[in-house]
Parts: sequence; structure tokens; C-alpha cells
Amino acid sequence: MAEKAESSKTAAVKPAEELKTQERAKGETSEVPIEEVKKLTIKEEEEEEPTIKLKTSDGIIFEVEASVVKLMETVQAVIDDVGVAPDAAIPLQNLTCSELGRILEFRAKRSRVGSDPQTLRKFDAKFMSMLTPDQMKELLLTANYLNMSDLMDVISRAIADFLKDKTAEFARDFFGIVSDYTPEEEAAYREAHAWAFQNLDKESV
Repeated sequence: MAEKAESSKTAAVKPAEELKTQERAKGETSEVPIEEVKKLTIKEEEEEEPTIKLKTSDGIIFEVEASVVKLMETVQAVIDDVGVAPDAAIPLQNLTCSELGRILEFRAKRSRVGSDPQTLRKFDAKFMSMLTPDQMKELLLTANYLNMSDLMDVISRAIADFLKDKTAEFARDFFGIVSDYTPEEEAAYREAHAWAFQNLDKESV
């Protein structure tokens, strides 16, 4: 059963199709739609599993199946070390509802694609194409915070594919990196290695 508290709402995310990434204007963070009372169920088997409550920094509680929480090594370590009472919610102070919702959406949808590497890679590229650069980085940081190593590898590869053939300026803007070359040094480097800068996508973030 979902429950209400003064300072928090209980969120639920049903099968992944109910969690849809909403693109907004560039630079904005899309919100994962969450109704006040739902139950988070990412079903991989017919029978129900025990759920564990996770509370985001903005006060939203997700009930996540235990098999999914086991993939979140950061959370599982807390459970293994101190345990968790049946009605208690584990706080995730560094994650918002939108951030946790998006990583659960990504994992749930990906788990239904199958095991063919080429099909999975196409899904990853399609999912990432629906996100802004900030949302891509947010997804990677969320997976890193939760220590979901498999998803970190997947997201890192998808971002690498996204950055393929992009300019150095594009990559710097994407990661917020300031070049430590002077304009003169960079010009000299580009002249000496002109072949490395051919046929690049001139698009900018």
C-alpha cells in the first residue's frame, strides 16, 4: 500500500511505458510524470517480489522491487550493513524524483529489449537521443551514485557514441571543460595534426 506523509508523497512507477521522458526546451530538466499514489513495479517475473522504499531528496517515495535494488550497490550496502525496517524508506539525499525515475525508466525499458547486443545498442542510442546533453550526464551521474556498474558502462558507451565525430569544442561544452591550451598552442596543434580534425560534425551543444 502507498502512504502519504506531511512532507512526502508516495510515487509509483508502473511498467516502463508510464515513465516517459518529456523533452523540454534545451537546458531544462524534464520531469518524470508521477501521480500521487501509485506503486512502483518493474516486473521481470509473473510473481510479485518484496519491495523496498527509496525516498528522494524532494520527498518522493518509490517502492522498488528487491531484485532491482540489489543492482544499486550503494543502497544494497546500506541494507546489508544496518538493515531496513519494513515500513522505513531509505533516503537518497543526492537524487531527485526525476533523476531516480529516469534511471528506473531506462533500466526497465532496456530489460525488455532482449539480449541481442545490436538491438540493445540501437535502443541505447534511441533513448539517449530523446535526452538533452544535461539529462545524459544526469543519467550517468545517477548510475554512478547508485553504483549500478552495468548501467554505467552502457550509459558511458552511449555517450561515447553520441560524441563520436564531434568537435573538440563540442566535447568541451558537453562536459563543461575549459581548454588549458592557449589559442596559439591549439592552432599549432591543429596544424600539426590536421588529419585528426577532418570530417568532424560541426554541431555545437
